This record gives sequence, structure tokens and C-alpha cells, in this order.
Amino acid sequence: MYHTNVTSDAASVRTLSDLDNKELRGLLEIFAGNVLVHYGMWFTESVHKLGLAQTLGLESKAFQLYAPLAAKKLAPHLKALVEQSPAVSSSPKDDAELIALIQDLAKTWVASDGVWFQAVEAHAGMHVAKEINDRCWANFAALEATKILAFLGLEQGCGLSGLQRALEFRTYSVINAHTTEFLEDGSLLLTFQECRVQNSRRRKKMQDYPCKSAGMIEYSNFAAFIDSRITTECVYCPPDALAADEYCSWRFAMS
Repeated sequence: MYHTNVTSDAASVRTLSDLDNKELRGLLEIFAGNVLVHYGMWFTESVHKLGLAQTLGLESKAFQLYAPLAAKKLAPHLKALVEQSPAVSSSPKDDAELIALIQDLAKTWVASDGVWFQAVEAHAGMHVAKEINDRCWANFAALEATKILAFLGLEQGCGLSGLQRALEFRTYSVINAHTTEFLEDGSLLLTFQECRVQNSRRRKKMQDYPCKSAGMIEYSNFAAFIDSRITTECVYCPPDALAADEYCSWRFAMS
């Protein structure tokens, strides 16, 4: 289980393990949609930048890499999910399986993002890949914020407390340990203690991927769709020089 340590307002902040069976199934549907839409965003933005003919070839390469990864990750879940009778009362085991499926869906989303980036980078270079990546993240963050607000029953303009609750159900949040805490000045600090992307690169003795520019777009857009008064600041993120146990940290404040 990937968990979040919340050091402030803990009573109102829920994580995956706090959801009931119906809520987990609802979140599963959201995550499945997120994976599909994000893949489509890469295709659409690549068409805008590179043209349809080139993008069709890139999609073929990306899908050839993505399909077996997704199948391997999701296949163990599907048989049990399909065979489970809706007439049977849910059990803690059912909930655990749903949580595992949600997390594995999130992992396939990371894989999808990675194979698209690699395909575009190999074809058009790092600069173009980052440009397309940043556009995808800007749109995806807005999509996530909108869906999470509805899932939690929150309205736009719900402030930093609403943002803290919403951050727990971002696709990336459910597969990477992180903390949120309110600082003395009233701002909200989000800090990741792990990152699947950077961990993979570090195991291969590669430099961290410089994701600060994408992160600023992503977190600024997400926070702004939660509440337009929220400002976003990067505390640290690659390519900043980081300790071995550091990944990224973001500070949110009310303007």
C-alpha cells in the first residue's frame, strides 16, 4: 500500500484505504478514463506539433511498447473483477483488490507517458518531447482536478484544505509516498518521498529527469482549478541538486 502521512487537518483528509467499496469502484472508473485520455492527449498534441503522418508512426511504436506492459500489469486483476458477483457483499479482500487495481492502473499511466515521451524524443529530440509533454500535463492536471472535485463533492474555490484533500487522489499520488503539511505561515507543503520515474533512472545510474518545468505547469494548473486564488512554488525538483532521498517538493499559498 502506498500511503500518505498527513500532518495537518488529518480528520478531513482521506486516502485510498479510507474509501468504501462503492467509492473505490467509482475511483477505478475515473482512473481508467484518465489512462485513456492521457494517451489520447499525447497523440493529439503530437499531431499538432509534428503532423498526422509522423504521429501515426510514433503511436505505433509507443503502443507496441505500452500494450505488453499494460497487459502484464492488469491481466491478474481482470478475471477476478469480472467474475465477482455484484450480489455478493464486499469484503476487506475485495477492497484490497480494488486498491491494488487502481494503483496498477496508475502504473500503466506512468508507462504510457514514458513510452510516448521516448518515441517522440527518439524521433524529434528532447526539446520537442518536453514541449509536447508540458502541454499534455497542463491539460491533464485540469482534467484530474475537475474529476477529483466531483468525486469528493467539493466546489471550486475550496481553498488549501480542499487542495490537500484533492492531492490524495491524483493518479501519481496513489503510487508514490508523500506528505502534506500546513506550515506556520498557512501555506501547504507537498513533498514526495519517492518517485517511480526517478527511482528507475537512479537504479540505472542515470541523471534525474529534469521535470521542474513540467511540474510547475502541472501543479499550478491543478491547484488553480481547485481554487484560482492558489499560487504554486517549487521548493525543489530536478534538475536541482538533490540528496539521495529527495525527489520534489511544492508549496501552495493563497494569494
